[in-house]
Amino acid sequence: MAAKYYGVIMVNVQGSELLIVNVKNLKTLEHVKKDINLGEDVYQDQPVKYDSVSRVSEAVTGFIQILNDYGVTNYKLFGSSALHQAFNSDFIADQLFLHTGMNIEWLSTNEETYFRNQNISLELAKNEADKNRTVFLVGITSGNTAITEFKNGQFVDSTSFALGPIKIAEDLQSLRETAPNSIGLLNDYIDSKLNDFYMGNPASVVSSQEPNKIILLGSLPLQRLVENYEHAKVGDAISAEQFAKLVDELVDASDQYLIERLQVERDYIPMVLPELLLTRRILRLANANELGFSDSGVVDGLVNQEAMEQGYAKHDFTPEIIKMALNLSEHYDVEPVHRDLVTKFSLHLFDQLKPLHKLGRRERVLLQVASILHDVGNYVGIHEHYLHSEYIILHSEIIGLSADDIRVIAAIARYHSSTTPNEDLIHFQHISAESRRLIAKLAAILRLADALDDDRQQKIKKISVSIKETKVVITVFSNANLAYENWIFNTKSHFFAEAYGYRAVLKQRGVKAK
Repeated sequence: MAAKYYGVIMVNVQGSELLIVNVKNLKTLEHVKKDINLGEDVYQDQPVKYDSVSRVSEAVTGFIQILNDYGVTNYKLFGSSALHQAFNSDFIADQLFLHTGMNIEWLSTNEETYFRNQNISLELAKNEADKNRTVFLVGITSGNTAITEFKNGQFVDSTSFALGPIKIAEDLQSLRETAPNSIGLLNDYIDSKLNDFYMGNPASVVSSQEPNKIILLGSLPLQRLVENYEHAKVGDAISAEQFAKLVDELVDASDQYLIERLQVERDYIPMVLPELLLTRRILRLANANELGFSDSGVVDGLVNQEAMEQGYAKHDFTPEIIKMALNLSEHYDVEPVHRDLVTKFSLHLFDQLKPLHKLGRRERVLLQVASILHDVGNYVGIHEHYLHSEYIILHSEIIGLSADDIRVIAAIARYHSSTTPNEDLIHFQHISAESRRLIAKLAAILRLADALDDDRQQKIKKISVSIKETKVVITVFSNANLAYENWIFNTKSHFFAEAYGYRAVLKQRGVKAK
């Protein structure tokens, strides 16, 4: 019975959380939270105190006992990106391992956004009111704000900012000591951080005549404050006007009023005004006339991911990763026809070569993203564009991908053209042996796919792949003269032989006129 259960333990700057679910139907068996405030240390550039780390270890140890009581053996420990930024995050990970025997998996900001969005995005697709308008999901954590746009129930784009209530609270305290109009200055400060809200056309939303909506994710203290102030039911949305009035009235509210009248917990008091101001500015920026709430969290997405990997969940959110990659390629003016054809060939080669590389769904996604982005470096310059591609990818946001995933994709783009890892040992030696093998296998595939359309003339529209005893035969269907493609293919196929131990051979077949 316990085999169908999966447990997620999440540690962040606000505390620890345990979620146990039945992966077959995603029904919750147990959900426990332990509040431990680590933000004051993390965001003041101080190491997390020993006592605080001990409290986290005790909480995780208690969660493991709960898992053992239920007989759950499949569980993992994750850490937030904010906590990973602590000076002593390695020490925290080591202490957790010593006390619990568990290795912590650090999530990137992009992964947290991806997992936090999952449940609510399914609801948006079903809700008729939200399905026919633009909705922005806003995830505010202690030190980060992520904004994701859905239009007509479909994912559009996502971006994040290193801006959260704790950081704002620190700056507010400083401003109050030096500036007469600290709130006005703080609003300007928040606006400056939100300037890149739209990577494409910042004016498109602000000037829109259609009213939009924002949904705050996982902001339970603020949700309770709003419900108590408005005497609203749990889960009720409020208008932007109501929220603006609330903010105006609470700007100078006393701590006693917040605690006694609005039932705000004392630990949350310093975050009230920063989160209110940040939310109000996002409402205005998004031209939103309505504010809703959702308790969808990172742990919900993590259990959905496990259910999907075990074959129980039907909903696959990887199309959001691909959409982000396509958005990025368009931002850097990548030529779409060549991009799409190379991606098509890469995925076909990956699927047909599975007996050789034995890689899975996740690695296929990494190859797909690398294929979409391999030419983004042309935006900087054609000469050694693959180096520019690597740099751009390393410094870009793609939700759903870890920092390691991004590094792998950037390396695949670096080696898709001429240089190979074995010729570039100084750059390649900092990568683990396992990742080196993966990069080599995927870069070799991308290099062959790119060679089939090296002149950007799309002479080849279709390929087939067959694996022989010592070689891989790639048959291309075309009536064009492929002398140039043969030469490029032969040049670029040497790396494939090194990575796979099989020689890649190009064979042409004509296409009959219909």
